[in-house]
Amino acid sequence: MFLAKTRRGDGDATILSGAGEPLDLLARMPIPLRRPFKLAAEAVARRHDLCIRAVMGGEWDAPFDALMREPARRPAMVVTPWTPETLCDDLVRGAEPSSALVPAGAGLADPLDGFGVFAAIPLVFLVDHTRLAGRAPPLRWADVLGAQWRGEVVFGGWRPHTGVPFSDYNQFLLLCLLEEFGEDGVRAFAASVRGLQHNVVSARTAGGGGGLGGAVTILPWMQAEMAPRRDRVSVVWPEDGAYAMPIGFVQRPEMTERLRPLVDMLTGAQFGRVLARNCYPPTTAPMPGSLKWPGWERVRQGNMAARAALAGRLFFACWGG
Repeated sequence: MFLAKTRRGDGDATILSGAGEPLDLLARMPIPLRRPFKLAAEAVARRHDLCIRAVMGGEWDAPFDALMREPARRPAMVVTPWTPETLCDDLVRGAEPSSALVPAGAGLADPLDGFGVFAAIPLVFLVDHTRLAGRAPPLRWADVLGAQWRGEVVFGGWRPHTGVPFSDYNQFLLLCLLEEFGEDGVRAFAASVRGLQHNVVSARTAGGGGGLGGAVTILPWMQAEMAPRRDRVSVVWPEDGAYAMPIGFVQRPEMTERLRPLVDMLTGAQFGRVLARNCYPPTTAPMPGSLKWPGWERVRQGNMAARAALAGRLFFACWGG
């Protein structure tokens, strides 16, 4: 999803309407949304004779990087979460205004109408009440930087064994902390972190005896809501706003009419219900809480990939795990 990832193979994908044709749509989505997105997009593609590719395997970079390097093969529309990587820097930099974009709520709308935001990926706190030891749960992001949570926080990451660096980790979270609290904030957060763990494992084990056993786990809202022991754990939406990654699309303006059925699908009520049901709230409906992220002005200054890499280096240099 929005992890820093090593490169993988092209994997499984869906291609409709003729191999070799220029793509109308190239898309990647969070794993829980891939199948419902694929089904919805395929139905539109068949009705309107569109050529689409929806990434379905474990890949993240491929085939995006290769296609973005070849202007003649660039898809008419690209759907992706915004992530702190060079690909998204390039997409946003090259995006042109499009009248097809709908306003997005919660401060995620692109004021230059280049990136059409239709959903968000909020990060929340999953609190294990059996481990609070009389402490009040954290309510704001600054809380998890405090000394009372030293060694008590878990967030998303994965590595095959302890002898190697983390190849996957929630780089977006570290970037947001760096942007809001500076380098000292990232160092304080490192002191709070008990360990990194796959989000699904964190959700499954919270409130039980397995996993890393942190008092506070930071993870996407969707995974937090999957936690089964609701008598022992609760989801806390940060009062100052859940860090939120926009999910949106970039399209070539001259293709607006051809792509309108896809835009209508992405921003329509039926797919909006799918997004809401999976805890990726659509921006065309009221949000369940406030959101925040670095913002379009900051993103358009560029170098977000380098900034996120700096956040990762600072964290791992300070973290004793």
